[in-house]
Amino acid sequence: MQLQWQGQPLRCDSDLTLAGQTFRLAQLQLFLSDFRQNQPVALTPGPYSNDRLVLLGIDCQSNDAGQWQIPLASALTTGPLSFTVGVPAELNHQNPLVATAPLQQTDMHWSWQQGYKFLRLDLTGHASWSLHLGSTGCKGPSVMRAPQSPCQQPNQLQVQLQYSGQQQLVLDLAPLLQDFGASGDNSCMADRQTRSCQQLLPRLGVDASAVAGLWQLR
Repeated sequence: MQLQWQGQPLRCDSDLTLAGQTFRLAQLQLFLSDFRQNQPVALTPGPYSNDRLVLLGIDCQSNDAGQWQIPLASALTTGPLSFTVGVPAELNHQNPLVATAPLQQTDMHWSWQQGYKFLRLDLTGHASWSLHLGSTGCKGPSVMRAPQSPCQQPNQLQVQLQYSGQQQLVLDLAPLLQDFGASGDNSCMADRQTRSCQQLLPRLGVDASAVAGLWQLR
């Protein structure tokens, strides 16, 4: 996968201008799961994946180049391709301290009750700003226990693309953020009651079709 801004590769040292303010990427990581072409497409288990789920992205505070490879266990064929931005519900509510790959990363986890952050985007600049997406409305007797019923807002994002031999999956953040005025007090933590989330979540595809250009195959 390649991360882009306005069609150009987005790196940790790239400048992003949002409503006249300059930001840089601090962290972008996300879980992709349940790849499908008429039938499930398995992944190869590894340090960042199991057979259904892969963790992609980069933490710019680290010294590595990030993890961008989707380890498909078999070749794709021409036709529709779909996947989910999110962690399957049956895997979402567990303790990351004892979880197996790729669910052991603690900063991608909210709580046993809420589960994992499906997407974590952190920017730094004149102020720090974040967009974290995960399931909400998850009820249980304790935040330290998995919910006893499905979360009210699963916030699993469905992406559908047409595959015809392209070599790369692209996520372009510009359609999501280019007219958004990020500031120190309008981060979005998947709370639909906040104004920033009301603006951004539909663009991601929460309760709506994903915005054109956000996901592409090239």
